[in-house]
Amino acid sequence: MTITEWLHSGKVIVGDGGLGTLLQTLSGMPVELPETFCLDPSGQDLIRQAHRSYLEAGAQFLETNTFAANPWKLARSGLAEQCEAINRTAVELARWAADDKALVIGSVGPLDLGLGVRDFTEYQLREYYHHQMSILADCRVDALMLETFSSVDEARGALAEAKETGLATLFCLGGMTICQPYARRSVLALIELAEQFDVKAIGINCVTPFDLSQLLPVLAERTKLPLMAVPNAGTPTVQRGVVRYNLPVTTLLSEAEGWHHRGVAVFGGCCGTAPEHIRALHDRFTGQPVAVRSGRFVIESGSDKVTVLKKEPRLSEENPLRTRLAKSPRPMVAVEIRASLTSPLERTVERAQAIAQAGPDFFDVPDNPGANPGRDCVACAYLLQKAYNIPTIVHKSATQTNALHLHSYLLGAADLGIRGVLAVTGDPPHVGPFDRWASRVGDIKSSVELLRLLALLRSGELLNGQPLPAPVDFLAGCGFSPTVNLGAQTQWLERKIEAGAEFVFTQPIFAVEDFDRMQKALLNVRIPVFVGILPVTSARQIAYLQSGKIPGINLPDPAIARILRFEDPDSQARAGLELAEDLIDRLARPANGFYLIMPFHAQAFAWTADLVRRIRRFRT
Repeated sequence: MTITEWLHSGKVIVGDGGLGTLLQTLSGMPVELPETFCLDPSGQDLIRQAHRSYLEAGAQFLETNTFAANPWKLARSGLAEQCEAINRTAVELARWAADDKALVIGSVGPLDLGLGVRDFTEYQLREYYHHQMSILADCRVDALMLETFSSVDEARGALAEAKETGLATLFCLGGMTICQPYARRSVLALIELAEQFDVKAIGINCVTPFDLSQLLPVLAERTKLPLMAVPNAGTPTVQRGVVRYNLPVTTLLSEAEGWHHRGVAVFGGCCGTAPEHIRALHDRFTGQPVAVRSGRFVIESGSDKVTVLKKEPRLSEENPLRTRLAKSPRPMVAVEIRASLTSPLERTVERAQAIAQAGPDFFDVPDNPGANPGRDCVACAYLLQKAYNIPTIVHKSATQTNALHLHSYLLGAADLGIRGVLAVTGDPPHVGPFDRWASRVGDIKSSVELLRLLALLRSGELLNGQPLPAPVDFLAGCGFSPTVNLGAQTQWLERKIEAGAEFVFTQPIFAVEDFDRMQKALLNVRIPVFVGILPVTSARQIAYLQSGKIPGINLPDPAIARILRFEDPDSQARAGLELAEDLIDRLARPANGFYLIMPFHAQAFAWTADLVRRIRRFRT
């Protein structure tokens, strides 16, 4: 009997439970990517054991171990080229375990692109799904299960490709976000997509039984499609690095009774559910008639609902940094104050007094530049702004914190009166002294995605669509490297401006010719560009910068020669400072502004104050 025939039989069907978490239990170790078990003989034995345990518990279909077996997700572990091998092996293992006693359904999960989904065309999205689904279809799975989808764009691409295979498709909305009231617009749009692409059943997976009970009525009242209920095993705990679930079977059955009355036709389990949960569902519901639903359906358009629920946010006041950016005479000057690990913030703020008295337009504080640990940039910015009443911008690295903490960090910065953020991707930890302890975080993958997040905050919502009590307005900026791969950097800058960048800080330049080339490349850029100026003060610093440790900085030979013609450190430092002074004098008229990076020298604060005064002489 096919899945379509089963759904039309009017009898309840019970599928399998959580596969990845069961493999974790069987292996006794944390499993980041369960699909990799397909590549190892001992892992394959565990997959067979997991499938067979669900079959013996009464599952009438088994899902393949392919939830994340698409090229995009496999590439994160360097396994993109193993996509075909993993999918084919997964189908073979499920087919072996099913032994013609259960259907084999190909599991397809989302790409989880987050804000990065805007970087992909619909064709590109479909390509990733096509690669996986075409293999599953070629392996003759009985149907496809598209599960845990919350992104409308990703779902559209996946459903379009699933339809192309000609296989029966089951579709599940999933993840905790969809349970929240603010996600209603997305939920309605996903239901609409399911109808449009002729799926055979629609359901909810990977939410707690309680939350599934809250959301199921939305589906039951807005579609005539057969319903699926595929909960996880409640809220997990972490024990010695291993995620564990502890959902009593009685609790699951209690909630499932309500789902049955709502007309659910397909029961199963997601993360944390085990054979005992499936056995309980099988014993209670298999073969039972699907409850007749009321027939009172409210078919709502997700796109229409957007206009009803979405309110245009109103900013309570003008951003003072944006006002100053628009009204300050040129050339403007921003001064970078490093929140050094070796000096308490109080001392750093005190030493900045000389620079403050020179009259910069902005201070800015970097976020662990060069992957070197420093004191908190928001704390430093707050103290600078409080002490000198000079608007202060914080640099924020996208890849040094996860999305949850990043949101709270930015909101906290706004509460402290910080109104400017320079969005940077962040230097990779391996270049700094925390190379063995720190790692990149991929929730917000680049400065472009961070700029999009800042734009969301300005519109009054978080990454997941959750509304804020009031919009949070940051003046958003970005970086630019004018001396390395100028063409590619210019294209990337255009992406940043499209994402919401309102000003640019460049990496330091050391030659007028580099500025001229940059000016030509940025002819159509209409936002202020602050030219980076860094006085290089020693032969040792030249060697460090030329080593490539800091991407995007390139010292031309004449600049190096000008400094290295001196042997003593004091003369080298003075030569580097004079080079910076000469650049300011020659670029002050054509430049919008300067971004002064303090020299690594004992006289850093005093020299930087002198440079600020030098720039202000040219103001018009």
